[in-house]
Amino acid sequence: MMVTVNPCFHWIGYHLTSNLLQEGIEVIGIDPIVDAKSDLLYMYVGRNSNFQHFFQRSDKENHVQQSNDEWEVDLVDDGLLVRQGDKERNWIELPLLYGEWMDIQRAGVQEKDELVQWVIDHQATYIGTFMETFLERFFDQPLRIEERVEDKDTITERVDALWRCEQLIRKI
Repeated sequence: MMVTVNPCFHWIGYHLTSNLLQEGIEVIGIDPIVDAKSDLLYMYVGRNSNFQHFFQRSDKENHVQQSNDEWEVDLVDDGLLVRQGDKERNWIELPLLYGEWMDIQRAGVQEKDELVQWVIDHQATYIGTFMETFLERFFDQPLRIEERVEDKDTITERVDALWRCEQLIRKI
């Protein structure tokens, strides 16, 4: 089985790529690597022997023959467009997500405590929880997001990890 992820270094695409690789699935990532963050995320997955990277979809099409057991996942706006081979495409609307490598400034957050409150106020879903649910159902049935209520301590712990990633990005 092979999964193409586009863009693979968007923060959500990166988590999808990383989780698929952890499951031993061959991943083809498409992303032009236009900034230091993309370059950094490439370093986390680029050495995995199950990962191939292409800057554009046309590069992939010129080097890899598509097969019927290949899945394609494209991040488009606030959703995932998923298809297998020539089968019909499925649109999966993303819940409001938070997690490591997200663009916290897009959420209008400047401080760690503000981010904890933003997660609580928006009832955002942690990216790891979303990926766990998504991968469990990705290959067998349509995605149904199960809402999980997280306590403030769990959210704070996850925001701490997210904040460490944010500080790393700021140093670059």
